Amino acid sequence: MYEVEVKARLKNRDAVIEKLQNLGCKFSDEMHQVDHIFAPKGTAYPYVPMGPTVLRVREQNDKYFFTLKIPQSGHQDCIEREMEIEDGKMMIEILELMKWDKLPTVDKKRVKTNFKDMEIVLDKVNQLGEFIEVEKVVTHEDQGERKKIQRELIDFLETLGVAREDEIIDGKYDIMLWEKQNQK
Repeated sequence: MYEVEVKARLKNRDAVIEKLQNLGCKFSDEMHQVDHIFAPKGTAYPYVPMGPTVLRVREQNDKYFFTLKIPQSGHQDCIEREMEIEDGKMMIEILELMKWDKLPTVDKKRVKTNFKDMEIVLDKVNQLGEFIEVEKVVTHEDQGERKKIQRELIDFLETLGVAREDEIIDGKYDIMLWEKQNQK
């Protein structure tokens, strides 16, 4: 399974929500997510688009999830595996004891909805602002086919009023936070 996604800055949240509701979308309750992200020790950061494998411990309300992400053609085309875990704090401690590098922590508020075979999330990320992400989970092993799906997702965002120039290529919040914190 591959997670194929596109992400863009969200300039008019209310208008996008209204358009999605007009398509019949119902939104989840707001979730508070704190992502603790780790990469193998010594990874050049921010890392190159094709690597490395990243591990994440997500606190979501009162639950924890452990996620493996292996980039394929880029950060927004990954093999992803996720499972709920009982003790997230212990998993964070294990990764620290293994000497994995801890990347910037991402703190966000998120709502989700689905439309056809797409999951759509609206995020408010501390220190970064508002974003929209659309993703599909696919089985296509052909990277060209997955790139085609990314273009379809971008086209869908445009129907919601999200401008193509607001797309963030390979934008991961941890990288964006690192870049913001390290600007001179």
